[in-house]
Amino acid sequence: MAVYILYPSCVKMAAEKLSDDQGGSANCTPQFPDKNVTYENYVKNIVSHYCTESCHRGGNSKGTGNFTSYEGIKPHTGNIFYYRVIQDKADMPQDNAPLPKNIRDSLNIWIKNCAPQY
Repeated sequence: MAVYILYPSCVKMAAEKLSDDQGGSANCTPQFPDKNVTYENYVKNIVSHYCTESCHRGGNSKGTGNFTSYEGIKPHTGNIFYYRVIQDKADMPQDNAPLPKNIRDSLNIWIKNCAPQY
């Protein structure tokens, strides 16, 4: 079963076809156990720089979700994160997409390693 999601709070958005698979779920098995990419040692700074300065900071911000903490971004680490941030055709961050390839690759490792905090 496919799910289509539209996020009306952002200006440049497209419907995304998603599966039920969510990164960081309880059933997740790290795919790159030798890579130490965690929220605290890497992702936090990237998200702060690219995502929360102008959009995903909660309250009256333009973006869906509050990405200023691990608990805030963790629920968003499923397939939508891949489509919106990591893939080559990603549309986030808005007006500056996609992120540099090396950053997207590291974020992909983080997600595929079950989005660890530490």
